[in-house]
Amino acid sequence: MKDEHRHTVASETFTTAEDVLSRCTGRQGVACLLVACALGFVVHHQLAAAAENAAPARQPTPCTPMGEVACTEGGAVQGTTQNGVRAYKGIPYARPPVGALRFRPPQPAAAWEGVLAANQFGPVCPQLAAGNKVIGSEDCLRINVWTPARTARTLLPVMIWLHGGGNAGLSGAGTSSYGGVVYDGSLMVQRGGVVFVTYNLRLGVLGFLAHPSLDAERPEKISGNYGNLDQVAMLQWVRRNIRSFGGDPERVFLFGTSAGGGNICALMTSPLAQNLFHGASMQSSVPTACELQTLKDAQQRTGTRVVEATGCGGSTDVAACLRGKSMEEIVGAVSGGTNIYARVYGPVMDGHIFPDQPKNLIKARRYQPMPVIIGNTADETRTFLNVMDPVADADAYATALAKLFGESSRDAVLKRYPVANFPSPRAALEAATADAFFTCTTRRVARLFTAAQKEPVYTYFFSHILENDPQERARGSSHTVEHPFFFPWTGKYQPSDGERKLQDAMALYWSRMAVTGNPNAAPNPPWPRYDPQTDAYLELATPPRAGEGLKKEQCDFWDSVTLPWPHL
Repeated sequence: MKDEHRHTVASETFTTAEDVLSRCTGRQGVACLLVACALGFVVHHQLAAAAENAAPARQPTPCTPMGEVACTEGGAVQGTTQNGVRAYKGIPYARPPVGALRFRPPQPAAAWEGVLAANQFGPVCPQLAAGNKVIGSEDCLRINVWTPARTARTLLPVMIWLHGGGNAGLSGAGTSSYGGVVYDGSLMVQRGGVVFVTYNLRLGVLGFLAHPSLDAERPEKISGNYGNLDQVAMLQWVRRNIRSFGGDPERVFLFGTSAGGGNICALMTSPLAQNLFHGASMQSSVPTACELQTLKDAQQRTGTRVVEATGCGGSTDVAACLRGKSMEEIVGAVSGGTNIYARVYGPVMDGHIFPDQPKNLIKARRYQPMPVIIGNTADETRTFLNVMDPVADADAYATALAKLFGESSRDAVLKRYPVANFPSPRAALEAATADAFFTCTTRRVARLFTAAQKEPVYTYFFSHILENDPQERARGSSHTVEHPFFFPWTGKYQPSDGERKLQDAMALYWSRMAVTGNPNAAPNPPWPRYDPQTDAYLELATPPRAGEGLKKEQCDFWDSVTLPWPHL
């Protein structure tokens, strides 16, 4: 990075502030000192500046907050009010990453004239929908805020939701799963006394493409992680603007499921995100175990495929060729899967944005410690396994285990999870994969954090199955089924009385965690702090109940197994 910033004083070329100072003599002294100061500042701040979503250069129209009108750095926004909650949707937090800004770090959003009608979600970021149809718009970097309509006496904690979707789908607006869930923050505002935020980030190829042609454009010689830089820009926007909505920038809590949970663990160890949030909940996290593919992994596994699929492989300027493709051409080139195999798109360890494997940085205590929730559902991989060949007999089961865990581990897994102990070979595979990739990984990550910090860690196991729909019952306690309980039931699925009570309990647990760093509050059953000696956890069922030693023997086994790389 230093080689990209050379400064000249009286025909002398320097690359670092120390180099300048070491040669500051004679009549060049004053000039040298000035350059040293400037150069030291540049080198120190260059990487942060690349992701820094600074306030718009052009000054917005003068703004006076009044009623539903709030004032942001970009200008005035007018929200809507319903049932004591004020919502502001579709606020730009970064410039549209189109044209020359495709595959580049996010840039500051432009200020606007007049009052922005913040009454609907912005477009979803480009992604593949049913039938491989490309939907969305590249002009998608928007943020949504819910806040009490009545101004509180003090600033309120902020809860930010990071959606799932394999880093290739969904948005801050909601999901069609579980009968349709709108990511409406009003429930948590009403139940928890917080300010609630959702947002969009670049997804799939536009958010995570890594390729040497893109490395060459950056002073750090890296590519990918554009979606994570969007997350940093969003967090910086929150820090600068959330007071206008009654939120406290010093009490920001991130919680998310699947890809959202995995991104949280990565962000906890990124130097760009330090001090931008202060508590976290990682739910059914993917990638698992706070591990990321490397930049080289991503370039070889996905980057090369994208370049060839778009016909840019033979171009003399591959980066320009990729930027010249239409949204449909680039997004449709290589789809991102959400199944039992390693994700196609997602954050990469690049040495800068993510300097090392998150688990290594946590172990070395090179991260910002904070109160943490970690957990997963009981039947995490049930739907993920649909991508595999049918597992109808013992031979097919053994073949599937070898494919997922490697030939060297197959027999040990067969011994630990024999077909005879389960209703079917498929059920055995569900149990083995759910334990390996989720339940026992939760324990491993909880122990990692507990050893590294004094701040509390809490774990949960969501075992409830949605009761009022036969299809949902068949899915079991599936991947991310916990997350509809944080939002109003406005879709087709109508919850049972027991599920409404579970929702009340979860809203209280999570909001108390955001407010105090401790999820416990009456009348909820106590949630014990995680202790590696007892493996204490909370089972989220109807009703919730505390437990110890969840699947101890199975998890001890998986701690001894080295999974093939890359894995889920």
